[in-house]
Parts: sequence; structure tokens; C-alpha cells
Amino acid sequence: YWGDARRPADGGPSVRPRHLPAPVPAFVGRRDQLAALSRVLCRPAAAAAIAVISGSPGVGKTALALRWAHDASGRFPDGQLYVDLRGYGPGQPVTAADALAGLLRALGMAGLDIPDGTGERAAAYRSLLAGRHVLVVLDNASGPAQVRPLLPGTGECAALVTSRDALAGLVAREGASRLELDLLPLEEAVDLLRELIGARVIADPRAAAALASYCSRLPLALRVAAELAVAHPLVPLATLAGQLADLRDRLNV
Repeated sequence: YWGDARRPADGGPSVRPRHLPAPVPAFVGRRDQLAALSRVLCRPAAAAAIAVISGSPGVGKTALALRWAHDASGRFPDGQLYVDLRGYGPGQPVTAADALAGLLRALGMAGLDIPDGTGERAAAYRSLLAGRHVLVVLDNASGPAQVRPLLPGTGECAALVTSRDALAGLVAREGASRLELDLLPLEEAVDLLRELIGARVIADPRAAAALASYCSRLPLALRVAAELAVAHPLVPLATLAGQLADLRDRLNV
């Protein structure tokens, strides 16, 4: 059976998946967090290194994971795998079995060779990864049980997981390192607005700072506000900030 598990499809043993989505444009800051991920995921180890980025919705977990993954891609010459586990969203989360089927196909296993059971798929997956330097990015996980079967088994590989949940079980049992992602500092929030909006932020830094504050310094909210500003180039940033302040006040009533 293990001979079958290691037998790649027509792509041969040189199959090197490059599954990472494009990095988020205009990424700013997070230098300390990027350095922390490098310390965890690039250290020599007997078992696969695991890092978990947790935090509230819109705080930039996926953006940080993809930025690091692209920057570090040279450290994983045998490929980068990516799965959106859809742990939090309108639909059903991706099951570990379905995720494994996709990962096995990406690593070169023919569809007819993919085992039926989750445990067998996980074993075949770890066998295909053995001896290879591969980064596995597991985005938007719902909990440890969804993630565990997808973790590599050898130290040449690394796994980067994002979740709204702290995934304490992975820290306790698998030795994962957890990075709690906080809001952007005000200066970096304004830097993001400047990257997205341009000269209007430079011309009115006070309004830009107010806009960043009304967006709670959440990267996703900042990007939505910047899109509104770009779509209405004649509206002063101070006016847009005032509208957001009024909206926040009404929602707090």
C-alpha cells in the first residue's frame, strides 16, 4: 500500500505544489509578528513546526499568514500547500477527509488511489510529505480536530494555521506556538490608509488618524473605508470620518 501512496500521478516525483493565494496588497507593519513566525517555523526540529495565528475577525490573520508564507517560500522548495477550511462562514466547514483528498491530489496522488478513511488519508499524506520541505497553510480553522489530520509528521515541513479560536488543544498536545494578533497600532493603521488612498492621507493626517480610530484599527475595516474614500475622491477624509463616527454612535444607542 505504501508504494501506492508514494506513487505520484503523471507529474512524477517532481510535483511541487504552489497553492498560496496572492498576498494582500499594501501590507504594512507586523514586523515583530513576521519575525516571531520565522523563529517558530524555520527552526530545526524533529517534528513539524506548527504556528497558530489567532485573533478576532478582520484583524488580518490571513493577510499575515500569506505575507509570511510568500516571504519564506524559498525555505520550502518542495512546495506550499494552502487550504481554506471555512471554519467560520455561511457554509459548512471543510471536513478533514475532504481537505486531505485535495492535499493528496496536489502532492501527485491519482484520485483512484486516494483511500476512503480519514485516518488512511492522513497516513498517506504524511508518507508523501516525508523527506520533503513543504509549508502547509491551514486557513480559517474551526478547531483542533479539523486541523490535526492535516499536520505534517516530519521536521522538514511546517504548518501555519489561522483561526478565530485559540486552538489551545494544538498548543497542549502538538506543541504549537500561538501568536495572538492584535489591532494595528495607530501609526501603522494610518500607514495602511496612506498606501490605499494616497495623497489625501498625507494632506490631512488628523482626519486619517480619526478615520483609523473609527475603524477600530482593524485592517479589514480600514480597507473597506479606503475603498469608500477612493470611490468618492471629492469627499474630504474628515467628512468620511465624521460619517463613520455618526454611524458608530447610532449603532451604540
